[in-house]
Amino acid sequence: MKSVRRSTCFIAAMLLVGSTAAADEAPTPTDEQKATARMLGTEGVKLALGGDCPGAVDKLTRAESLVHAPTTALPLAQCDIKLGKLVAGTEILNRLVHETLPPNAPKSWTDAKLQAQPLLDSTSPRIGKLRIHVDRPPGTTADVQVTVDGEDVPSVVLDNDRPTDPGTHRITATAAGLTAADATTSVGEGQVQSLTLRLDAPPATGPAGAAAPAPAAAFQPAPLPSSSATAQSPNRVPAYVMFGVGGAGVVVGTLFGILALGAKSSLDTACDANRVCPTSSQGDINAYKTDPLVSTVGFGTGVAALAIGTILLITAHSEAAPKTAHFEVRPWAGPGSGGIAGSFP
Repeated sequence: MKSVRRSTCFIAAMLLVGSTAAADEAPTPTDEQKATARMLGTEGVKLALGGDCPGAVDKLTRAESLVHAPTTALPLAQCDIKLGKLVAGTEILNRLVHETLPPNAPKSWTDAKLQAQPLLDSTSPRIGKLRIHVDRPPGTTADVQVTVDGEDVPSVVLDNDRPTDPGTHRITATAAGLTAADATTSVGEGQVQSLTLRLDAPPATGPAGAAAPAPAAAFQPAPLPSSSATAQSPNRVPAYVMFGVGGAGVVVGTLFGILALGAKSSLDTACDANRVCPTSSQGDINAYKTDPLVSTVGFGTGVAALAIGTILLITAHSEAAPKTAHFEVRPWAGPGSGGIAGSFP
C-alpha cells in the first residue's frame, strides 16, 4: 500500500515538473488548466497501475488535451494497446518517440520517451491492414463516402492499405443516386484483408418519379369447386323416423296378439262346446274382440312403416339438391285388419 502511495506521489511530482517544463514551449496553459491536467493525469496513471485501462484512458486523454506530458502520453498509449486500439496507441508512441524534449526536461520525461520505442517496435507488426474497393456503375461520377465502424475513411485511402485494429469491423459505402452497400469483415493481427463493396443504380422509376409498375401477373383460372366440397350427406331423418314407427307398430302388434291368444285360451276353457260362456268370462270376450284388431293394426302399421322407411333410405336426396322428400302417413283400420297408408314423391 505504501509503495502505491509513493508511486502516486512521485507521478504527481513528475506531472507537476512536466507541466511546468511544457509551459516553456508554445501555447502556455493557464494555471487552472495545469492544475486540472495534473489532477487528471495523476488519477489516470493510478487507474492504469491498478489495471483499469478504460477509466485510465478517459482521464489521461483529458489530461493530454489540456497539457501534454510524456508521463501521461506513455501510460495512455499502453492502455490503448491493451484495449486493442493498436493504431491509436502506436500513433501516440510515434509522436512521443519523435518528440524533441526541452533542454530542461525532467528525467521522468526522458525515461518515458526511452520506453516508447521498444513498445512501438513490438506493437507495430500486430496492426492489420484493410484495403477497401468500391465498384460503381459505369459513368457514375458521384463521390463515394465510406466508413469503418462509423469513422469516415478519406477517398484517397480507398484501394490502398489502411492500418486497422485486429477484430471485426463494419464497413459501409454510400453515394448520391446509388443504393448503399455494407459488409462485415474480420482482420487478424498483422493480416492484410481486402474487401469490395458494390453500389448499384436504384430501380427504374416512371416519368413522375413513381416506381415502375410491376408486370401483370399471368391469368390463373379459378379452380372449379370440387363435388366432394359442395355435396352434402343425404337426409336420412325421414327414413329413421319411419323405422321407429315401424318398430313400435311391430311391438304393439306382438303384445296385443299375445293378449288375444291368452283371452282365447281362457274362453276355450270356460265356455262349452256350443260357445256358451259364463257371465264371468265377459272381460275375456271383450278382449278377444278388440285385442286381435289392435294386434292386426299394429303389425300392419309396423310393416308399412318399415317398408316406407326402407324406400326413403334408398331414395334419400342430398340436402344440397333442390328436391325435398315429402310424405304423409294415414292410419286405417277395418274389420279384422288395419295399417297405415302413405304418399311420397
